[in-house]
Amino acid sequence: MPSATRLNHKHLRYFVEVARRGTVTAAARALHVTPQTVSGQVQELERSIGQPLFERVGRRLLLTSAGATALDYANAIFALSEELRSALHSDRRPRNLALRVGTTDSVPKLLTVAALAPLIARHRDELELTCQEGGYAELLGRVAAGDLDMVLGDTPVPPSMARAVHVVLLREDGVSFLAAAAVVARMKGRFPANLHEMPFLSNSSISALSSALEAWFARHDVRPHVVGRIDDSALLKGFAHRGLGIAAVPTAIEKDVCTQYGLKVVGRTDEVKQALYLARGRGRQPHPLVAELERARQPR
Repeated sequence: MPSATRLNHKHLRYFVEVARRGTVTAAARALHVTPQTVSGQVQELERSIGQPLFERVGRRLLLTSAGATALDYANAIFALSEELRSALHSDRRPRNLALRVGTTDSVPKLLTVAALAPLIARHRDELELTCQEGGYAELLGRVAAGDLDMVLGDTPVPPSMARAVHVVLLREDGVSFLAAAAVVARMKGRFPANLHEMPFLSNSSISALSSALEAWFARHDVRPHVVGRIDDSALLKGFAHRGLGIAAVPTAIEKDVCTQYGLKVVGRTDEVKQALYLARGRGRQPHPLVAELERARQPR
């Protein structure tokens, strides 16, 4: 884009509306202007950027890769504008900020709490938080439809959902291995050799963390004895507390897990990562708190 060219907010607004509605005619109807006006504004934006933002598929306009990037930035710009407007009217009584979050069973509950903690701290007096669990595919469908503001999962969005859902990596944490005192007393050698043939509590075989751990065990020639495959993170820690086996948790929540469940650390590694992804619907302005969370995500 030439240095003398500046982005026009009106161009961006018309572009976002076309991306949301899928056709120039529908966008023009929502904006109460003519289709020619909308088309002209989008073309001006494309000229200023120097790349096409849409491709026609049948009767609908779909975003190009440049268009998807532009939409993400446009949504962030408008979210910032809303934050500015709210800040300048902070003397008014704040309205409740209702945030609807979906989480998968495989994401540790304490990791969800840690991810949302900054929002809770900043918006405690106005936040109305709703958290719902479910399968990843179901939750992604609901966020694409607008029934949820965001979804937290431990894997990227499937390619089939990429046009409907935008995803960012919020954070990646190393993994700590925790066990009850009775299990620790039976362990021999140095980490990670001390995991060999010891009872281990795994996630389901299809989870990203489970696959990464199995590969890591193989690299270090360690073969724990898997005594359970448990997707619910709280249930897995509860069984570890009862001495059934060793649990692997994100190092970021290690201290809280040890305190709550009476477990001890038997080793840590940064070679295996527990990822946390944030997914939200494309084609609409993100919830201001979701936009805030994205901007504050852990640097890679």
